[in-house]
Amino acid sequence: MRKYEMLVILDAGNESQSEEVVKIEELLRNLGGLVAKTDVWGKRALAYPIRKKTEGYYVLFNFELEPAQTFELRRVLGLRQNVYRQLVIVLDD
Repeated sequence: MRKYEMLVILDAGNESQSEEVVKIEELLRNLGGLVAKTDVWGKRALAYPIRKKTEGYYVLFNFELEPAQTFELRRVLGLRQNVYRQLVIVLDD
């Protein structure tokens, strides 16, 4: 398993951001990963409008996952309406 860091930008207008964070943590566990830390940055201004919105809800996840499962993680998050963007980065050991 490799260590990863993922930044997710959620819809700030949606009132259920904490529910979406829990769903993402469950997704990581269902894919066989271990969530080490979840850091909620909160509502921040976007650098450019996304879907005509100017604010997003930022969440940083630190986790371990098999490299083959990152494709499925990106695919599932890309299908969710509340997720504007996600960026998965491999951390050095």
